[in-house]
Amino acid sequence: MKAVTIALAAFFTLVQFYTCLAALSPTPPVGYLFVSRAGAAVLAAALVLAAAVLSVRLVRERRAPPPASRAIVIVWIGSALLSALFGLDPGHGLQVVGMMALTGLFHLALVRFYARPGVAACVVTTYLATGLAASVAALAMAATRRPGALWALNHGRAAGFFVTANQFAAFLIAFVFIAAGTALASGAGLRRLGIAAAIAGSVALVATVSFAGLLGAGAAGAFYAFALGARRIAFVAVVAIVAGTAILALRPAVRHDPAETFDRLRIWQAGFRVAELFPLTGVGPMAYYRAYPAIRPANGDPPGTYGALHPHDVYLSLAGETGVAGIAATIYGWARFVRRFRVDARTLDARGRRFAYGVAAALVATLVQGLFDTIGVVEMAFVWLPFTALALAAARSGFPVRAEVAA
Repeated sequence: MKAVTIALAAFFTLVQFYTCLAALSPTPPVGYLFVSRAGAAVLAAALVLAAAVLSVRLVRERRAPPPASRAIVIVWIGSALLSALFGLDPGHGLQVVGMMALTGLFHLALVRFYARPGVAACVVTTYLATGLAASVAALAMAATRRPGALWALNHGRAAGFFVTANQFAAFLIAFVFIAAGTALASGAGLRRLGIAAAIAGSVALVATVSFAGLLGAGAAGAFYAFALGARRIAFVAVVAIVAGTAILALRPAVRHDPAETFDRLRIWQAGFRVAELFPLTGVGPMAYYRAYPAIRPANGDPPGTYGALHPHDVYLSLAGETGVAGIAATIYGWARFVRRFRVDARTLDARGRRFAYGVAAALVATLVQGLFDTIGVVEMAFVWLPFTALALAAARSGFPVRAEVAA
């Protein structure tokens, strides 16, 4: 079981740095990359090795995965597979589906083995410790303006190992709430780590100056407070969201390139056009950039730039990449998740609820932030599949105290 525990912890931690796989992406290279193709290949190989260990153990268990998890994995990966086969670039599309298969295996394995002694504690501890180090490193990079190209690319906003400030914010909005849930639910050792991680992650999130990230965090904070019965805190969070949105509306170019103030409108226009032209199964996973030159708006971003790689809205991205089939699969998968989570979370004690709803709040944050950023199938593969697994496992088992002690 030790090998499975290590594989789960390694996979969940390494998959957070999926942006490093950009060196292997078929899309044109954009921005500053920390990792070369060789480094990205090593990361991919590590994920494959961890998934192989988990798949062997799942086969030996000879037990069917829980119905909700099985449905989520099948419909989400199945929709990507369908769009890849009928898309503009089947070869690269199937590579994306292959990566989704790895995260699907992880999802099934984490839900299966989460409650075993030591598993939950090892997965969460490794994730928080690595995220804490990444947050501190990103703040140091922003303070020292090193690497200079990364600092300039992000206009002084913290980005760390995640290439862009918005991608770093996408990592942090989940990290902060899982850290907070751990701090509120765990024993002394993990509580201290959770507090340190939540503080460092929150400071780093502010340093990203990511409007979408801050909005997602605010919505998640309101949800978390409401779920735990802190209605006044939830109300304050909602007021803060409204006030913050109003302030940002008056100063939309804070630490951003003023020329990009209205970029989202042009980018979304292109995204709607791709979804309109490929309504059933989309252009295929990560193939949006191939269709973009033909539908580029008159004042749209040039091909090969960030605005040409995806429509900067996870749902519009899914519509363009996977079509109606993908949107239907997305809705069905989330419906199965919400139903199962709510039923299982009702049986948790107070500590278990704090952790499980902390993970759920992380998912809420990503769903709100996705309104203004992230790529559809990438989010589904590297964020939704792993974190719904953690949420479902936590809803069923809370944060096992015995497992924490045994670790």
